[in-house]
Amino acid sequence: MNLFAADLRAFGAAARKELRQQRRYPTLFLGQLFWPVMLPASWVLMGQAYSGNDSQERAGSSNVAVFVFVGYAMYNWLSVLLWGAGTALRQEQMRGSLEAVFVTPASRLVPLFGPGMATLLPMAVVFASNFLALRLFFGVAPPIVAVVQAAAIVVLGIPALYAIGALFAASVLRFGEVGPVVQLIRGVFVLACGITFPVAMLPLWAQVGAKLMPPTYIVDDIRRVLLRGDTIADVAGDIALVLSLAVLTAILAVVVFRYLETSARRTGMLGRF
Repeated sequence: MNLFAADLRAFGAAARKELRQQRRYPTLFLGQLFWPVMLPASWVLMGQAYSGNDSQERAGSSNVAVFVFVGYAMYNWLSVLLWGAGTALRQEQMRGSLEAVFVTPASRLVPLFGPGMATLLPMAVVFASNFLALRLFFGVAPPIVAVVQAAAIVVLGIPALYAIGALFAASVLRFGEVGPVVQLIRGVFVLACGITFPVAMLPLWAQVGAKLMPPTYIVDDIRRVLLRGDTIADVAGDIALVLSLAVLTAILAVVVFRYLETSARRTGMLGRF
């Protein structure tokens, strides 16, 4: 077996390990069925109560339910990535198995990127819950063509958010506990990327900063497809930009990871809590 094939096998093993751990605690999936419905539903009801006649001017659509549910799906996606893939190495560190992972002959990129594959399953559950809630509780049924195109945007956006999670995973080798940083960065994404309210409501300098963050384009493109009838061709420029940011972020994550791994071996950080 050549080296590349061996690394692919190790990559799959890392993802299966995370999936098996999720399967051991099936009640965790209940939260991914319950909260993705209840929380955005409460926001929708408040939005409908307080929006008055200005909902379409700011949001680009009078359909508050779809606007909010799409934003919450992105929020949950970021949460799963930052707390899952972004802290995978921290979990290994707390279990005392991180040093054992690093003495394996597999590429160092396997523990950095492999565990993140397991986040695809909970995210699929979240998106399915959101779609069913829109249909059952608010009577919203977007055209199948729009749903398929929105799903394509989600798939194309995975590499960018995946790379963000890997970058946070690498920082564990330097700082150890990164929970507070995850909370801070997730809050910045929520405020700056149009997840809970339109980017147009932000100050000009914040709108400029939002254009540098992949979630801004992903959530906006999904809303454009579902709410305004745009197509993949209409948002192709945004998709190309998101993929470019994904490549840059992934390269940065690899560079940071390699540098911090060398530092962690020298300082003994791999075995610290």
